Amino acid sequence: MAKKGRRKAKGKNTPDLNYREDSIQTSRPDTRPALIALLLVILLIGSGLYLTSMVEEPTEVSYGFETSLLTDYHKTAPGYATDFVLIIENTGSIADTFDISMKSNDGGFTITIEEGYESIVVNNGKSKPVIVNVKTSSSATGMLYSNLEVKSRGDSTLTSTVKLNVDCDHTFGNQTIIGDSVNAHYAGILASNGQLFDSSMEYIWDNYLNLMSDVSDPRPGRPMEPLTAGNIGCNFDGDPSADCEGSRQMIKGFDNKMVGMYEGQTLAVRIPAVDAYGIDPNGHSLGGQDLIFAIDLVSKN
Repeated sequence: MAKKGRRKAKGKNTPDLNYREDSIQTSRPDTRPALIALLLVILLIGSGLYLTSMVEEPTEVSYGFETSLLTDYHKTAPGYATDFVLIIENTGSIADTFDISMKSNDGGFTITIEEGYESIVVNNGKSKPVIVNVKTSSSATGMLYSNLEVKSRGDSTLTSTVKLNVDCDHTFGNQTIIGDSVNAHYAGILASNGQLFDSSMEYIWDNYLNLMSDVSDPRPGRPMEPLTAGNIGCNFDGDPSADCEGSRQMIKGFDNKMVGMYEGQTLAVRIPAVDAYGIDPNGHSLGGQDLIFAIDLVSKN
């Protein structure tokens, strides 16, 4: 049986490989720490660039606002009152506080800003309404006016003047009482942002632009007739007076405001949700909303 043979080389020694490796290691510096340090620097630089890219540029702050009136011309009898609704729209980039005061009073009026709304906060891009009561003097005659001033706290150089025009050559008719049936024009806006949700006033549809998204001018479909409301101020037949022959037909806050008004008078009212369409936002499209109504009492029946 054949066998594999091994042959030894004569006169030659096997190379000392360990000696060669040790020689190389001792003659070459260790570069690993430097490489690790370099990698760490690269990672830090990359992280810094990434974080910088994630930081948004600071937003430039700007201030601005516009003012208007829901209705800007009222008739009133000497010695009586009328209400204007002032609308303040914040056109700046952040929320701002606005102070309302009287600038001039050429009509000799007694002017009262709605309590708690002499200074109001309005978010950017939003509007807020404020009721302003004007009482004329008993000797007032002719066309008189007064100017309100609205000032930004964010930028005190920004002011706006609003003119209240009042025709005092007017005589009010009968005053309403509980149980009356009346005719009235109206305009309803959201107290939160001034958006119009309904009106029977031609002037409003011609001039007021801040409408709710699902509201449009109804004049093509119906004339602008005043609404008729019976049993104003009544809870039900006989309550709270013998003049109540049934219950009110309008929401409570609107209905109660018409009690005590005069024929020809224009007043406004802020109505909490509980006295409007309820506090449940799912119960009505206006549920949970505080409302403001301007009411022009045309006549009592």
